[in-house]
Amino acid sequence: MNFPCEKCGLCCRMIGGIPALQHLDNGNGVCVHLHDNLCTIYESRPMICNTSQMYNAFFKSIMTPEEFIDMNLQACRKIQELNRNNMR
Repeated sequence: MNFPCEKCGLCCRMIGGIPALQHLDNGNGVCVHLHDNLCTIYESRPMICNTSQMYNAFFKSIMTPEEFIDMNLQACRKIQELNRNNMR
């Protein structure tokens, strides 16, 4: 399963309120491993950052891969919308 990431880096810039990622917050909500909108630990990133691992571990018994990707795309679009509104 491949999530169609646009590599905007916005999800990695909003980790401040996520308890599982607090140890990666550089103090302003941005992941310490985000550089040039790319993850420097992509191959060993936390499970919560890996859509395939999250689906297999927690969601495959309750939704299809397509439903899971759609759910994540909706969240991604919401983050992008919030970012656009904050830039105004």
